[in-house]
Order: sequence, then C-alpha cells, then structure tokens
Amino acid sequence: MSELSQEEIRRRRLARLAALGGTSSTPTLASPPITPSASVPSSDIINAQQPSSRLSPSPRGSTESNTSADSVNTNRETHFSDGVSNSEVPNQNKIPADGLIVTEKTDNLLDEMPDTKMTDLSQTRQYNSFDSMGDDTLLSCGSVRVGSLPQSTVGGSEGASTREDSTSRSVSPPQFVEPPPVRPRTSNASPSCSRRSLSMEVDDSSERNSRSEQSHQEPMEVEDDISQSPARKIHRSRTVSCTELTEDQLRHIVSKILQVSWSEDSVGGIFVPTVAASLLDNPKLSLEELASEALIDVITQIEDGSDPLNQKLIAVSETSKRLSEDCGDDILTSGPLSSETDTNSDKAECPAPTLPIPKTIPTQGLAVSYILRFYNNINLYEREHPKKSSEPPLSDMLQSLRTLLVNHLVLVLRGKFNLVKCRKSPLLPYILIGNTPIGLLPELLLATYLDQEAFEEVFVPLLMGIREEMRRCVSPLNGRGHGPALRALRALCELRAGPRHALRPVCALIARLPSLCPAPVTTAPGREIARVSFLGPFFAISLFAEENPRLAERLFATGTGDRSLAFALQREVEASRNTLHTICHNILLSQEAREPILNYFAVLLQRNERRVRFRTDERSLAGDGFMLNLCSILQLLSVRIKLERVYPFYTFQPNIWVNIRDDTRLFFTSQEAQDWLDAINKDPNHKWPDAKFQTVCWFLTLHMHHVALIPALQTHQRRIRAFRDLQKVIEELMAAEPQWRNSFSALRNRELLRRWRRQIKRLHRSKQCAETALLDSELMRRSLQFYASVCVLLTQQLEAARDAGHVGHAGHVGHAGQVGHAGGSSSGNESGGDSAPASATSAARGALADAFRATPEWYVEDIADFMLFAVQYVPQVVADYIEDPIITWILTAICHSRLIKNPYLMAKIVEVLFVINLSVPLKLKNVYERFMDHPMSQTLLPSALMKFYTDIETTGQSTEFYDKFTIRFHISIILKGMWERPIHKQAIVKESRSGRQFVKFINMLMNDTTFLLDECLTYLKRIHEAQEGGSSNEARARALAQDERQCRSYLTLARETVDMLEYLTVEIKEPFLRAELVDRLASMLNFNLQQLCGPKCKNLKVRRPEKYGWEPRRLLSQLVDIYLHLDSPQFHAALAADERSFRKELFEEAAVRLAKSCIKTPTEIERFKALADNAYQIAISNQQKSDEFADAPEEFRDPLMDTLMTDPVLLPSGKVMDRSVILRHLLNSATDPFNRQPLSEDQLRPASELKERIIQWQREKKLS
Repeated sequence: MSELSQEEIRRRRLARLAALGGTSSTPTLASPPITPSASVPSSDIINAQQPSSRLSPSPRGSTESNTSADSVNTNRETHFSDGVSNSEVPNQNKIPADGLIVTEKTDNLLDEMPDTKMTDLSQTRQYNSFDSMGDDTLLSCGSVRVGSLPQSTVGGSEGASTREDSTSRSVSPPQFVEPPPVRPRTSNASPSCSRRSLSMEVDDSSERNSRSEQSHQEPMEVEDDISQSPARKIHRSRTVSCTELTEDQLRHIVSKILQVSWSEDSVGGIFVPTVAASLLDNPKLSLEELASEALIDVITQIEDGSDPLNQKLIAVSETSKRLSEDCGDDILTSGPLSSETDTNSDKAECPAPTLPIPKTIPTQGLAVSYILRFYNNINLYEREHPKKSSEPPLSDMLQSLRTLLVNHLVLVLRGKFNLVKCRKSPLLPYILIGNTPIGLLPELLLATYLDQEAFEEVFVPLLMGIREEMRRCVSPLNGRGHGPALRALRALCELRAGPRHALRPVCALIARLPSLCPAPVTTAPGREIARVSFLGPFFAISLFAEENPRLAERLFATGTGDRSLAFALQREVEASRNTLHTICHNILLSQEAREPILNYFAVLLQRNERRVRFRTDERSLAGDGFMLNLCSILQLLSVRIKLERVYPFYTFQPNIWVNIRDDTRLFFTSQEAQDWLDAINKDPNHKWPDAKFQTVCWFLTLHMHHVALIPALQTHQRRIRAFRDLQKVIEELMAAEPQWRNSFSALRNRELLRRWRRQIKRLHRSKQCAETALLDSELMRRSLQFYASVCVLLTQQLEAARDAGHVGHAGHVGHAGQVGHAGGSSSGNESGGDSAPASATSAARGALADAFRATPEWYVEDIADFMLFAVQYVPQVVADYIEDPIITWILTAICHSRLIKNPYLMAKIVEVLFVINLSVPLKLKNVYERFMDHPMSQTLLPSALMKFYTDIETTGQSTEFYDKFTIRFHISIILKGMWERPIHKQAIVKESRSGRQFVKFINMLMNDTTFLLDECLTYLKRIHEAQEGGSSNEARARALAQDERQCRSYLTLARETVDMLEYLTVEIKEPFLRAELVDRLASMLNFNLQQLCGPKCKNLKVRRPEKYGWEPRRLLSQLVDIYLHLDSPQFHAALAADERSFRKELFEEAAVRLAKSCIKTPTEIERFKALADNAYQIAISNQQKSDEFADAPEEFRDPLMDTLMTDPVLLPSGKVMDRSVILRHLLNSATDPFNRQPLSEDQLRPASELKERIIQWQREKKLS
C-alpha cells in the first residue's frame, strides 16, 4: 500500500467500474467448452441452475479446429495446474504480448540486430504488427504474419484448442459509458446473464475432428509436482471435483489465466498492487471485481509506459517458417514478387519482409495483445481440463472472465484509456493471419452491435485496414498474397447476431460505408470506382498482363506456355472468386445491405458500359480482370435462380438498374419500341410489379456478361490478330533481307526488326496471360450454363412472336404488364400472387411477341459471339456442358429468321452451326449429332438455310457483295453435311419440289458459281503471266501477293458451290431444267468447259497450284458429272441454244483429256460424247429456224433479249416480255426492268392475243 497512493487506487477502481458497468446492465455470456460428457442445456435449465452469487452460463461448446498450417504450434504445451501453492506457478516473464514466439534466447535479440532489411527466410524475421500500420512501414499479410499465440507455461496455439467458437449462443452487448465518479461497490453479487444465439457457422468436419482430438488427447486430471526432482516417486494425486473448488483455488486459476499476482513475494506473472490493496481492504472481494481490477491494473501499467512481461516484438525463425508456408500457395502474387535471387529455385518462397526492426510499439497494441493472450489462456485451460471447466462454479467463472476481457477489449479499441493509439486497428494483424482466439470475434460483435457508435468505432477501422491490405496485395508494384485479406473479410461477413441469427451487422456496416459506392469526381468513372470503392481492391485480382505486369514478366518470361502453371493460376483465381462470392452472398443476405450492394453492381455496369464500344479509352475503364471477377460472382449468385421467378419484362420498366434505351432492337425501330412502351404506361389498368431479387440479379448478370465477358473475348481475338499480323510482317521483312542487306535502308530495317521483336515478345506474354484468364474451364462452363437460361427466355418469346405473326407493334401493348414469360411465370410471381400460364390468352402471347421484337440485339449477338469463341478455344467445355436450350434456340432462330431484322446477326448464328460442323472430326461430334438429331433440323432447317442463302443477296451495307459469299460458304458447308445424312437429304429433296423458293436458291447458286469460277480463272491467268514474266521489282511482287490471296479465297468459295451443284443434281433434276434456269446453267457449264479444255487452257497453268487450292482435273470431273446428271432433251436444247460457247469440237477435246488423264471411265466418256452429239443436232435445227424467222416483226420480239417470244406476258407497266426472260429477271431482282417498281410473278398477265398472232405468223412463214 505504500507504493500506491489512495488517489491512484481510487482512479484504477473507477476504470475497473467502467468495465464492470457493461456487465452490470447487460452482462454477456462467453462460450463455455463442450466436452464428451457435456451438452448444451436449454435456457430454462440454465436459469434454474444459476446460483445467486455468480454467473452460471451453459457449458461451452467445442469449436472447429483450425487445421491450417499457420495455426499449428510445435512448441510443447504446458498443462495448467489447479493447485493453490504459489510455488507451482512457473516463471512467465518471457510471454509475448501479441502472440509472437519468443524464447529466452531471443530476449535480447532486439538490441543485437541492426536496423537493416532481412531477405533470407532462414534467418530471424523482424515484424512490427502495430507501428508498421502506418504509411512508412506497411503491414504485409501475404509475406509477413504475426506468429502464433505463445506457448509458454500457460499458453498454447489457437489450433490446439478444441473449444467451440460460440456457435450456439450470443451475448447481450454492454453499453460502454463513462462511470460516475463514485467508489466501486464491494458486493460479491453478480447480475444475471441472458442467453443469445451466436451466428458463426461451424464447419461440421472441423468440429468432428476437434471432438475426436479431444477424445484421444484429453489429459488426465492428475496434478504432478513439477518442482520435485526427476528421481521423485511418481504417484497419483487425488482428483479434485469441480464442485469442491474453493474460493482460493478459483482465485489461483484467475491468477494463472490473467498471469497476474497480488503477492509481492510471488515469482513470475504481473504484480497488481491495486488488487493486493483491495484484498487487504476486503478479503472477500468477488472474483469478477478481482479480475476486473487486475485487468485495469495491467492496462494502467501499460498506459504508464511499462511492459509488465518485458515484451519485445521479434518473430523468430519458426514464425518465418509458418509465414513462408502460408504464402507459398499464393502463386498469383508471390510468384512474380519474389526476390530476383530465387528465380531459378525449384520452389518459390514467400518474399522476405522489408520492415525495419521496431524499437517501440503503441501501447494500445500492447494492451490488445495482453487481452488476447489472456482470452486465449481461457481456451487453453478449457482444453486441458474439459470436464472441470464445463461445470459450475468453474464454468461460471471462465464465462465471467471472457465477458470481462471482451468488455475491456472494446474499451481499449474505442480509446477509452489513455493509450498511444495504433494507426490501424490493433486487431488487424491477428485477423489477417487467422490468429484471433477462438470465439473472440463473435463475442466482440455481440458485445457491440446494438450500440452503433461502439460497433462502428471497433469494426470500421478493422474493415478499412483489411481493405487497405487488399489494395496493397493486388498492387502491380507492391503485390503480396491476397488470401489473408480475403479470408479476413469473409470471416467478418459471416458473423451473425440477433434472433434466429437473422442479423449480419458487419454486412450492414459495409453497406453504410460512404466508400462502398462513391460519387465520381474524375473523367474516368469506370476506373475510378474500381480503385476507390470499398470492395474494389477485392475484385481487382487479375491474371491479365495489363493489370498485373509483374505476373507476365515473371511467370511468362520464357515465352513458352506451361499448362500446369496456367492451371494452378486458374485454380487460385477460382478459389478467390468463390471467397468473393461467399462475401457478397453474405452481404446480400442482410436486408439492410441488399439494395446498396445491388446498386453498387449496377453503378459498376453503368460506368463501364463504354467497354462494349469498338474503340474506347481503356485507361478510363475498369480492367478485364476486375470485370470478369464481378461477372463470375454474379454467375455464382444466379446459378440457383429459377427462370420461372424471373420477370421477363423487367428491362422495359422505368427506373431500373439496367439501361437498354439506346440499344438496337431485334425487330422494332427505336421509335416503335418507345411507342409500344408509351402505350403500356398510358394504360390505366396496367401497373408494373416490384422487381424481386431473383429478377434484378439475373438481369444484372446478363448485362454484366455484355459489359465484362464479351469485350474481354473480343479484345483477346484482336490481340491474337495483332500478334499474327506482326509476326507475318517480321517474316516478310526477314525473307527480303538479301535485297536490303547492303542498301541504304539496312540500318532502318534492322532497327524496325529489333523494335518489332520486342513488341511481339510483349504481345506474346500478354496473349499467354489472357489465355490463362479467359480459357478457364470453370469460367467458360458457368457462362455457357447461364447463356442456356437466356436461350430459354428468348426461345419462349420468339415462339410467341412466330405465332403472333407480323402484327403491328401496338397490337397487344396493354397486356405486357400482366404476364411473365411463356414458361409459366408472370408479374404475379413478382408480386407473390398466383399466375396463369403465358399461353392462356392471346393477349399474353401478343405481349411476349412484342417484347421479343423490342429485345436488344446484343442479347442474341452475345450468345453467338460466346459460342463462336468457346467452340474455337474451349471445345471440350462445349462438348461437356452444352445444354438443349442453346441448341433449340440456335435452330429456332435460323428457322424463323424473318423475326430478326439484322441479316448479319442471323449470319452470326448460322456461323455457330458452321464452326460446329467444321469441328466434327475433333471434339464436337456429339454436339453436332445433337444438332442434327433435333426435330427442327430434320424438317425446317434445310428450307430455312436455302431461304437465307437467297435473302442475303442484299444487306444494305457497302460490303454486301463480299459478305454474301462468306455467309453462303457457311451455308453450303452446313448443307453438304446434311446431304450425307439420309433423313436430311430427304428433306432437301422434298424442299426442291415445293415451288419457287428452291428455284431462287438454285439461281443464286448458279450466279455464285458463274462469278467465282470466272474470278478464279482470271486471277490464275494473272498469276501465270506474273510467274512467266520473271520480274522481281517490289511493286510487281506486292501485286502478285495480292492476286494470290484473292485467287486462294475465290477458289475456296468456288469449290464448295460447284460441289453443291454436283451432289444436288444427282437426286434433283427438275428445278435445274426449268425454262428460266436451264439456259443459264448450260451457258455457265459450256463457258467453263471452254476455259479448261479450250485453246487457251495453258494460261491457267501456275507453279505450285496446291498453294492456291487449284485442282483443274477435279473441276473438270465435276463439270462433266453435272452434264451427265442433267442429260435430258431439255438440257440438250439448252446446250444447243448457247451460241457463244457451244461447239462440238470442244466436247470432243474434253473427251480426249478425260480419257488421257483417266478422269472418267470409258462408259461415262461415251455418254458425254452422245450428249454432245444430241445437242449438236438441235443446234443445227435451231440455226435453220433462226434464219427462217429472222425477219419477225418488232412487236413479236422480246424487248430485252431481241428473240422471238414464245409465251408473251403483260407487265403492270404495260410492257410485253417473254415469260422465260422476265422470270429469269425476277429470280435476281423482284422489280420491273423498265421502271424498277416492285414486281412479282403473280402480277404477270398472259398476252393471249399476241401469242396467237405469233403462232399464226410462224405458220404463214413456214407455208411460204
């Protein structure tokens, strides 16, 4: 008493009363241990068993074991002893304050080590867990971690404890207020304690492992006198029952747990003179008051600048080892950030810390370290004495100690003591490494969440510290392992409280943070929100070289792809995305946080919507990695959303989170779509329903694919093209080196080569990083499955539009708000009421039809773009996970192409079927079979493809002439594959008998064949001339290269058109022999036969013809096959009518070549000669008739062809033409050739009187 004045004792007792004030009003319960013999009783039983003199909570439950490598402590754990003798209290002067491993040998290490940076993991590490939280010395969660809690005479690691982390209880939070200036009471009575349920979710497997460990490793409750010599006799002490514990024994346990002593002659521990003085004044001081006063005394000593246990923040080699093991798995960030000296090591180690050795630490951090140490001592004691600690009065006392420690921790964190504050939350290093005592965070939450001010003062600094650590982890320059920060945020978001665990206070707190969705202040809002928002750093994990350049430089420096490395990186990113999904899912489960987080996602979409543009400033937008992480999280959130719960008209509602106002629609113009919506909104009986979470989340996911995934895929394809183009330029310049080696441009060319090689090296690294990020099977699988649900919705709407036909856009507008989609949902689903199927009324079907016409084009285009990318780059994912809705949608869209206005959009859908057809020999054979086995492909697909082949003749674009050949090439490949299947072949033959549509298709096919063959032969002649000329000047070489590219392209297209003519004429003959077609077909065949076998055929001979795909013998064989397939009198007459190219000598020369080259059999050659003879006889007869009727009157002649009309028809314009001539014209252009007005075959009227006059004139001419 002489050392402390009465005023000092009074001041400390007032501080103690402040801590007890929380428990006096709303005392909290901490979690007691659960043992094999203990269970959790009901609250009624607990209340009945509570004595009046002390808190009597329910037994504590076993917690999940922390099985991570960083929670395993190899130091020997010393068991607690319940003896009352002070001689059994071991020396505890070397117990660290913050849980770092400290031994006697390292006691003076701080003074011995210089202030230099350490780079060798095998040496002792320095680490400052509190003072390093400033701007100069940074806390490193990935590289440097605070060590495990110490294992001294009363300590152990967190992972060794088997106590449950309070998963079945909650505690009433105290109200932390300043106490009035009165002396504390000396009564031993303790207030009653209420029970609450705690909401931490316990891993079942960890709990079972923990209990199993208890059953096998539970220590015998026998106390040995450790002070005896090693040669002492081993005897068994009498086991002391919990119910027999005396007040002195309980005080002794408190002394050991708090590591304090109130006797000056005791050895070890922290001497607390205030407690000693209080005991002299009141020997019957209650345990709660004794423990509180002891804690206040310890904190006061720290406050006065002393270190009661001579703590020093030194992490020795074992801590470094644990940190290295934890960081070693983080390939994404630790790989490229390791020191350069270990580049060639077999196993990448965790980067060495670069923090200077601290000389001092803030007293607030030291106080928190002591409190956490004491809290962990309770867990260790319960682990070593599970039976005793689960029954009163010991369980009550341990419960009270926990409550007291949490209350004091809150006071320290809120700055209620005169301590030097840390720059960041003192709890940050512990939660980052997962080293907080089990059950502390849940009880800290329950102790504060009802007091918003206290709750924010405790948890806001902790959240901001985690966010700052994550920001540094994903920084391109200072990146470290991001796993600890992610896991720390997940642990906080999983904390629950309140009745039935319904409240998630930390999630609600995140939603209230101003930094969750800050207003833009720069001209780059997309990149700004990704950088400054609270969740931004957590979404910024990226594999792209543009966002993580050090990853590209380190992992892909050699330029060779390592599939195992790529797979490891993909799995790490996938694990991070799963953690982010857990975080966001927990936030969305909070009613207070759901709308703010959805608004955050929507704002991210809106501020980055320019990503979909072809040319945009990427520096002002979020990166591909950031957006893909966000897209993946929304995919995971939408995976369980049933489409029946999605309101299909959501995008047309006003004031929604997604915007399609300026998007091009599938069928409507922008004005038509606006008129449709205006009519809906003016309907007094219409009311838009409130959108539910399922609807909002599903459409946000759809739009996120449009803004995040599709632009990333397109950027990667442009990156690949740029890489190939630059590689080709380098090869061409290298090939021409002999020409410029000794010229004046040699220096410039060599500099260009050096620059281009550096550039192509960067492009290659960027391509490898992008492939690792984009070709992730999990990302592609989720995207494919989500697009399957989109296809279901589109198919239902398209079928409604098909049934409704081309009705006016205002036909059913008044009903759109009363229905959902055709799958059976409606707006009633959104409002919680019953709904009728969408097909119940025609009005509902009409509303769905209009909704489809007003749907943005990119809904359909994105599906096609994704499928084209996936089939090309990840075919195995498509083969394994493609679903029937995607197949049905593609076929339905092709078969009803009239409902989609943009022909290029339809062409892209057809291209999907084309690339799947091309990939049949590889991995997509099963997918192709599923397409071909679909009923729609066996009935409607052939005719739909032929119709689209015809309709694509005009597209309205400047490049339509060249585009149509590419599109028709795709269709010809698809039809060729279908022709090989009997059921589809039958459908094509059936279509040929249906009427004019097939005739139009044949006409376009003939037009293409004529043009392509003519172009091919022209370019072959030019190549022949260039090769024969031998000129090697640069201009001539460029012209030759251009001709070779064009020739190769045209020959590829021509080969397929000729193939189609050949196999179609085997089974189908009648359409080819129609009057409007047969003459043109015969002329085309004769002309090309003349080119191949005529006197100038040598001009088609080129060097290395296989380079261009030029096969003259194959082409000649195909032409002869077509001749033989159509061998008939009508065809003979058409051949003879070709006065320009038909000559009998030509056919005879062709027969000689066929026999000489063994292209055809003798029988086929004889048939070919007979065909030519028949045509020649008809040609002679035609010549005689031509001479006889040469003087026909002008009115009997066709105005276009100047030939004698045989079947004159009257046009609406009043002109008269021969029927065969005008029909041939209408096949190419449905207009009147004289005034360009629309004209169809139905408008033609027979000129019967003129026809009779022509016939009469012919008779008279013959008689004369």
